[in-house]
Amino acid sequence: MIMRAAIAMVISLLAPAAAMAQTAPYEEVLPQKRWTLDLGGGPVYGFSANGGGARKTRLTPWGSLNYKDRIYANGLDGVGYNLVKADDLRIGVQLRPRYGSGKPEGLDLKRPDFGADAAVYAFKRLPWNVVVGARATRDVSNISDGAQIYASVGRQTLTPIGLLQTIGYARAGDKNAVRAYYGISTSEAAASGLPTYRPDGGLQNAGVAALLMAPIGERYGVGAFANYERLLGDSADSPILRHKDVWRTGLIAVRRFSWN
Repeated sequence: MIMRAAIAMVISLLAPAAAMAQTAPYEEVLPQKRWTLDLGGGPVYGFSANGGGARKTRLTPWGSLNYKDRIYANGLDGVGYNLVKADDLRIGVQLRPRYGSGKPEGLDLKRPDFGADAAVYAFKRLPWNVVVGARATRDVSNISDGAQIYASVGRQTLTPIGLLQTIGYARAGDKNAVRAYYGISTSEAAASGLPTYRPDGGLQNAGVAALLMAPIGERYGVGAFANYERLLGDSADSPILRHKDVWRTGLIAVRRFSWN
């Protein structure tokens, strides 16, 4: 099975709640420190950085660095800067990693390798701690020369167990982005026996996710997440795909370091 190209946002939920504040202005849970560093990891099903064997469970590391909730870096959002950092608003820029998609199962088709996207984003908090927003990305590594738009609505609430985040999202891409990951060229068709496929741009996928996080003392935290995603449009009709539905689940433990 080909690794779904559009993986970014929900897997970023692996971070603790405070790391989500880097781009999503939920109500503050803990006082902001000058520097914070989160290190940890855990078993994750449905994600592979190189795209190979995505339907497996792997131990996946996590790291996140934050300076004043203004400059930040982690393995999924890349390096980012909040140009506007208000209590209920984040507007910023990122240089995001785009992980490899891997070869489709049983087919000798080359899919895009590791690359990078430039991104701009804006997220606004509404009443009841609901955050809505969008992110626009553009490939800057000559992997696809494509562009994508991601939009989401999420909510964060405190429960007797811990902090619960829920989110719904959708993603669309231009024809360059969709063809790079889901298209089949004439030469690839001849080599694989599949028909030539040249999809257009449009809606690529939509999904929902939930993450529950609980603190352990002042320095540690544990969390569990589940994510369902459905491929849509021309992406879902690609002959190289065997599954249109994607499931991701995982557990994570994190140790926080901080300095004022």
